[in-house]
Amino acid sequence: MNWGARRPEKVDPVILERIRPVEVPVLTEVKRRLGREDVAGALRYAYPKVVEDLARAYQVTIPPGFSHEEIVARGFTEPMRPLLDFFEKLYRLYSPVRYGERPAPGAPQEVLELLQSLYGAEPMWRLYVTEAVRPPPRAESSPTAAAASPRSTEG
Repeated sequence: MNWGARRPEKVDPVILERIRPVEVPVLTEVKRRLGREDVAGALRYAYPKVVEDLARAYQVTIPPGFSHEEIVARGFTEPMRPLLDFFEKLYRLYSPVRYGERPAPGAPQEVLELLQSLYGAEPMWRLYVTEAVRPPPRAESSPTAAAASPRSTEG
């Protein structure tokens, strides 16, 4: 231990941005459907929303008629690659439901976990973040505003 060394001064953190934490609406709706044990409905809702959000978040064009294979082959860019495994697994759960079969047992928890992983990527969750900005004080409640407001004078 070096007794002569000074401890570094504590520095207050600098807040670069303020964001209001909110749950991604897609996750909220999927949880609602899973809570009603509607796994098929949750998957039918979630997969197209994920495709739409991937396009918005990563600023790519994914035409409406693209198959899953075309989305992966022509729509996925390098920044999206870390999400590919999650997206593929989601499709494997979605496709039997999409084409009329029942989802595999144990799918509800897996569906939610896959969506949380997909929306855990910053570009995806940022789609649903709003800045936490304090509203300006109301003019009538501000003491300086009251003092500065024009007053009628009788004369």
